[in-house]
Amino acid sequence: MLIQNQKKELLLKQMKDRMNKILNYFKKFVSKIRIGKANTDILDDLTVEYSDKKINLYHIASITVNNRNTILIKPWEANILPLIEKSILKSKIGLVTINTGKILKIVLPNLTEERRKEILRINNIKLEKAKIRLRNIRKEYNKIIKLNIIDIDTFNRYKKHINTVTREYICLIENIFNKKNKEIIKI
Repeated sequence: MLIQNQKKELLLKQMKDRMNKILNYFKKFVSKIRIGKANTDILDDLTVEYSDKKINLYHIASITVNNRNTILIKPWEANILPLIEKSILKSKIGLVTINTGKILKIVLPNLTEERRKEILRINNIKLEKAKIRLRNIRKEYNKIIKLNIIDIDTFNRYKKHINTVTREYICLIENIFNKKNKEIIKI
């Protein structure tokens, strides 16, 4: 019985690790949504071609929120400013920069009603995909347990626990989704 409990704990840990990856991906996706409110997270994945290397923007500049809809980027070296501007314009983020010579300003426009509806639609699609991934993980681990456990009562206990964990992760993702949608509608 001890071996079965150890296997169960290991399987549940593996399952939770995979579900955490989906949760973290969803959090990151939601944090990068431009809603007309300045947030430096939208620049997290931006890299700049510098010294024949791709370097993350955070390693070569300070990035701050100036006010509700303005982000300021101040490079550590002045000669990098055009490279940063070029990287932002080439990226698929869709931001427009204002180069003052020493810093870059990114002014985020207010959302139109049409853009809000589009963002809500995209969020809904991402939510459903995340839920499907979580359910697929649940299905996979139910199969693993079914193959490794002969006793039907033990199988049902494990299955119940797996379903509970899956519901918890779905609730976490839905809470993130609802919070972001309220923020989008409110602005």
